[in-house]
This record gives sequence, structure tokens and C-alpha cells, in this order.
Amino acid sequence: MKFTAAAQLITIGATIAGSVSAENLRKDRRSLYMNSGNSMANFRVGKQYTTWSSDEHLTKVGSTFEISPTDSYDFVPAKGYGDAKSVVAQLQVGKEEKGEAFVAELFGFFYSSEEATKWAKSTLRTEMIHKDQVPMPNESLIAKELTVDAVEELSLSEEKVLCHETELESYFCHKLGGDKTLNISKVTVSPAHGKPSTLFVACHYFGDVGCHVMNVNDFIVSTSEEKIDFK
Repeated sequence: MKFTAAAQLITIGATIAGSVSAENLRKDRRSLYMNSGNSMANFRVGKQYTTWSSDEHLTKVGSTFEISPTDSYDFVPAKGYGDAKSVVAQLQVGKEEKGEAFVAELFGFFYSSEEATKWAKSTLRTEMIHKDQVPMPNESLIAKELTVDAVEELSLSEEKVLCHETELESYFCHKLGGDKTLNISKVTVSPAHGKPSTLFVACHYFGDVGCHVMNVNDFIVSTSEEKIDFK
């Protein structure tokens, strides 16, 4: 299934009506994610994750699955060779339709992990953050039958930021609301006669409900202490 930039990101105009008060912003944020339908979208390649599963198959010890080469799971395209342009273009459409300030609180595109992390701190309104990044596997896992050996759910705050590396050092980030609509687990898998490796599996409980394997270098930022508001 091919995703256009619009399908991958957001249909801002369809989810927001009227003025943006503080209360409306909270409602709009929830509507944005409940109606976006983008939880299946792999922003690195502009297609649905091949590992997408509507049940919890990916986090069940003993289950097996494969990662397709088309996911570009452990390969980050060079600048200009991924799907970054379409992501940036759709963000610009959103800014033109609903205002840069509104979009900037929920979404951003950044050209280094440092910039992306700085934005995450700002939108989460705290300097006290915890960052979990998807590691490179110990060997190539592509197109191999992988067996789930162990599962450990990450401890995440209710408000969090998820960043996808679409191209080398190019990150699309989006803020998730405080309704616990996303869980991420460290999943240890082994190919037959191979070395164990750790994957991150994200399970979404909004829009399209299900789980998928996150791509290498993608990361999640959550608050680690009581929030400290910026003045």
C-alpha cells in the first residue's frame, strides 16, 4: 500500500474547526491523532510497515515474523534519496492552512538529532527527558524468520515525542498526547543459528490500532521527572 504525504501526515483542515483556545487545542490534538490514520505509515519509505500487525503478535514470546527489505529498517537513505521532501511539503501545507504556531507545537522536521531533541524538550516543556533510540541489530535481520525471545515494555511518560529518521540526519517528529495511546517495547529476537538482537516494537491504540517494528535510529523522548515549565 502506497501512502501519499497527505495520508502519512495529517489532514489538519478536516480535524480542526473554529478558533484555537486552550481547551480546543487539547480536543484538536486528540482529534488529530484519532483521525490521522498514519500509525501504519513508515515515513522512511512512504509505505505501510510490512511488519504491521493488528494483534500483539510482535510482542508474544515464541512468535515468529520477518522484516521486508522494503521497510528500509536498518538502512537510512542519504539526503535527497528518501521521503523527506514529501513530509516537509505536507508540513508546509499544514502551516499555511492552520498557522505555523499551531503546527509547530505538534510536529516538526529537523536536520539533526540534536535539533529534534531540543524541540522535544521545548514542546514537552521540560529539560528533564529520557531518550530511547532504536539500536542497530547485531547482524542483518532482513528477510529472515525471527523468533521473539523476550519482551520488555519501556517506561514512558504520558506525553512523549516520537521522531522518525526519514533520511540521514533528517527527522520528522510528532508529539503524542497524554492519553497513553502508544506503548513501545524492547523485543529480543533471534534468527535461526544467528545472534540475538534488540528491536523496538511500537503499539498504537489510536487511528489504525496495531503494532510494528520501528526503524533503526528512530527515537522516543519522554519526560523523566516532574515537568518544569519554561518561562
